[in-house]
Amino acid sequence: MKKLNYLLLLIVSLISVSGLNAQQKELPISVKFGGYVHSLFTYDTRQTVAAREGHILLYPKNELLDAAGNDINKDGVYNMAVIQSRVNAKITGPEILGAKTSGLLEAEFVGNGESDTNGMRLRHAFVNLDWGNTSLLIGQTWSPLFVAEVFPFTVGANAGLPFKPFARNPQVRLTHKTGNWKLLAAIATERDYTSTGPDGASNKYLRNAGLPIVQGQVHYYAGKHLIGFSGEYKNIKPSLMSSTGSVEMGDYQEWKNDETISSWAMMGYFKLNFEPVTFKAQATYGTNMTDVLMLGGYAVKSLNPLTNEASYTGIKVLGTWAELSYKKKDWELAFLGGYSKNLGAEDKVVNNLIYARGKDIGELYRLAPRVCKKVKNLKFEFEAEYTAAAYGTVTEKAKVENTKWIGNTRYSLGVYYFF
Repeated sequence: MKKLNYLLLLIVSLISVSGLNAQQKELPISVKFGGYVHSLFTYDTRQTVAAREGHILLYPKNELLDAAGNDINKDGVYNMAVIQSRVNAKITGPEILGAKTSGLLEAEFVGNGESDTNGMRLRHAFVNLDWGNTSLLIGQTWSPLFVAEVFPFTVGANAGLPFKPFARNPQVRLTHKTGNWKLLAAIATERDYTSTGPDGASNKYLRNAGLPIVQGQVHYYAGKHLIGFSGEYKNIKPSLMSSTGSVEMGDYQEWKNDETISSWAMMGYFKLNFEPVTFKAQATYGTNMTDVLMLGGYAVKSLNPLTNEASYTGIKVLGTWAELSYKKKDWELAFLGGYSKNLGAEDKVVNNLIYARGKDIGELYRLAPRVCKKVKNLKFEFEAEYTAAAYGTVTEKAKVENTKWIGNTRYSLGVYYFF
């Protein structure tokens, strides 16, 4: 409640200051507020791996057998959440340096972690300078690996996770449009969506490497159709120091670590718009993509015998999805299919030291039909989402064998009130 009061006070202050400045300097600044109130009702047929009290579903949990052989995770789970409700301020301003200026400030109540569920979280905060064919964006918005023009409009809050990248990053982004082409280049860092490592999920591994994420994107437009490619290069340093010996034996020593791991991701996608039918598809292939909420990660491939410093190898993952939708007046019918596979590492893993999401999942798929109906500024949605994971034994190269499929069906009912 205090955070909400502070936000309202800040908004009122900004409006007052903006109005005063506009009167004094006669700057053409305008602010348009919007957003929506959102309620989501869910029922799962078993326990799941998810975020924010199960609100953001990834995949079903593996079997957990009790002394009698009963699966502890095989029970239904119900929830209702309003944390996806959202508010934003769209800002347009005067011409600066020959460019039209605009900005966006948007927040929601998902929080920044499980302990902060229902807390306010910043989604977008950026300024954009537009010279017509070329624009410069500075601030936080979608990663170029999350293509806002080509993603599934699921009822569930996962937007197709973990079959596709999902992240918003602080970044500097340069975009150029020429003819039917759009070219984009960006440098970025991690914020709410971070890499994992020896100390859990954190953006410190990227910060300690001393280099930003480098990203690029190419789009080609043919009427209402789109085909595109995106990619990134990232370098992280999982550890600053290692140790040998023990305090008890009197030979404990600490050693500075310099090892990093470089990773990459590439993605191809398209959208074919034959109104009222739209077909979208995407494939992503890369290593160490825990920061965009996909499967995989990296592992230790060797340890220095003198200092115990680790060197690393990336775990390759393929993620794909496709969606067919039909829109007629205020109705939408759609079907989403997704598939992801763990392709393992190039090198053998030492001491089973793996830093990854779903390291014991070999394959993953999802089938999700949905129906939506709009009534003025109200929207009702229903989705049945079946997700199955092939759990098994992790091999010496981080692949998974001897798998067993575990499935979950989630039923979701969403209600939006837009303003």
